[in-house]
Amino acid sequence: MPSVVEAIALAESVEKVTGMVQIFGAIDGTHIPILPPTNGYRDFVNRKGWPSIVMRGIVDCNYLFRDITVKHPGSVHDATILKDSNIFKQSKDKLPYHCRIISDCSIQLMLAGDPAYPLLPWLLKGYTGALTPEEESFNTYLSSARICVENAFGRLKARWRVLLKRADINYKFMPSIVHSCVILHNIIETSKDNFNPCWLRSVNEVNIERPQPRQVTVTRAEPQAKDIREVLKNYMYNNYPLRQSSVQNYVRHTV
Repeated sequence: MPSVVEAIALAESVEKVTGMVQIFGAIDGTHIPILPPTNGYRDFVNRKGWPSIVMRGIVDCNYLFRDITVKHPGSVHDATILKDSNIFKQSKDKLPYHCRIISDCSIQLMLAGDPAYPLLPWLLKGYTGALTPEEESFNTYLSSARICVENAFGRLKARWRVLLKRADINYKFMPSIVHSCVILHNIIETSKDNFNPCWLRSVNEVNIERPQPRQVTVTRAEPQAKDIREVLKNYMYNNYPLRQSSVQNYVRHTV
């Protein structure tokens, strides 16, 4: 995890690009195809019907992985993986802590997540269900802050194809291979080594052939976290233009 000083600098970088405040990183999961064991095969089959292990990652805006978990079979939900992590169990000790006052509300440094995660004081996710224009706009800005983790997964798999397609390697060794690839990824990203966008073609082709599972939305939300999200929604509405998600905008213009 970054130090407090580094996390503040990361959050400022995110704010300059997206407008979202106090976001120092993003959290998400991706499925790595494996050769599953005969016994317990079903545990490794994900919601899309293919065997995998789940990699949960926390990424900053520079595409650096700050924390990963690679030990759960593909059938396990992202929220369960989070609850089983040291980040969740020891968030006060593991995460950088610094507060900023917005509209008389104390808002700490946070991670941006998708609807598969619970809403927590340190984990911000968007609104779900029927959305007001302000909520939809907030979600769109938040997605811009969260896109770094999806890009990082893409760059990781594009560089190391052993994570992209099923390798004939014993599934027990795959977590070590993933960790090794992530370490190498961070070294290369820190060195600003060249990344050829053409490498992503293979990633996109595999994602069409073997889609990543979509997680069930988690509705759990701590009351304090709800208040924080409301304050940030109003802050974005008062300081930035309303935005529509590209999907919703497409639907409106094609119906």
